[in-house]
Amino acid sequence: MSGDTTQGGTQEQLVAGLIRALTELQTASDQVDQAAGTALGLNRTDARCLSCLITHGPMAAGDLAAAAGIAATALTFVIDRLTRAGYAQRRRDPADRRRVLITASDEARRLAEQMWSQTIADTRHQLSKYTPQQLELLTDFITDQVRLQRRQAQRITEDT
Repeated sequence: MSGDTTQGGTQEQLVAGLIRALTELQTASDQVDQAAGTALGLNRTDARCLSCLITHGPMAAGDLAAAAGIAATALTFVIDRLTRAGYAQRRRDPADRRRVLITASDEARRLAEQMWSQTIADTRHQLSKYTPQQLELLTDFITDQVRLQRRQAQRITEDT
């Protein structure tokens, strides 16, 4: 049923179809993340941290660890590898010179733009068919799903 568009159906069928589609989206996103990391010569953890820096901007190490979902103790090695690869830098926080922020390099941003610009354009085109109200609904749903996935990751981590 991959790729099929469900028209109608019971609430239960529609929910099951949406859950299946979300699972497929997660798998496809995972494949893209793996391909992007490989293209940049990064392992999955390093690529995830770089993605956080590009998406959220400069971050303190603890904030980056939390955003990427990794142990703060492992982050020093990640930052060292990203710095050596030319993808990140450590910089003093201009608001508090005692604090160090990790930033994505201009080169990392350029490569990300090159890698993702077509996908972003395609997504914008795809979203243009939705009304503002539908876009709000989609944004709310996806935001809720992000929270749910992060809670699930935390539960799994705590249980192991």
